[in-house]
Amino acid sequence: MKKFLLYTLLAVPVLALLMWWLGGTPRQTQFEDLPWQVELVDEGRTIQVFGITLGETPLGELRDKLRLFPSLGLFVHPDGTQALEAYFGGVKLGPFEANLVAILDADDYLLARMIAEGTGNKPMPSGARRLDLSASGTAEALALPVRELTYVPRARYDQEIVLRRFGEPEQRLPTPDGNQYWLYPRTGTVLMLNDNGRDMLHYAPPIDFDDVRERILRGEALQPLIP
Repeated sequence: MKKFLLYTLLAVPVLALLMWWLGGTPRQTQFEDLPWQVELVDEGRTIQVFGITLGETPLGELRDKLRLFPSLGLFVHPDGTQALEAYFGGVKLGPFEANLVAILDADDYLLARMIAEGTGNKPMPSGARRLDLSASGTAEALALPVRELTYVPRARYDQEIVLRRFGEPEQRLPTPDGNQYWLYPRTGTVLMLNDNGRDMLHYAPPIDFDDVRERILRGEALQPLIP
């Protein structure tokens, strides 16, 4: 009887360990590339999000990370301003699917040359014109740094989720269609909650955030022009 009790006492911790190993407490999965994982870089002058340092990481590196070649568009707006955008559709970042648009850091001289060498002249609903890049222009675009990013998730956000993940915004600005921009200047983040469409997050270096705010106040949409 004493031997039986001894064997039982010895077996209990072994069985408990085996049960824990086979199917005990599940481990929590740690995801990267989440939209609220924004890291300040260069003493807060810029940020890193989705592994991309804005103003530094070239488009080609983002292409390699996503394993997808973007749709490139060169846009000329009615006021004469120009923008070069790269669109990645249906990418998976962390556990979430989203569309991602990179606004590239190109100077006026390069944009003017790309326009001269570009093809097509497609009118856009905004009044802008879209041109396609030449082969040499495409190669140059891949070497340009990503200046700003727009993230359009498939999932819908509600205010409770946003407050829990991003915190209280410093400022809320209305949009012409009745939605709201939530502004987080310290992390260079703007979030638009869209009651009638898809939500959107826009990332810019904090040192450029005043410019982003001014664009919103002027009524310029932060939504990307492509596709």
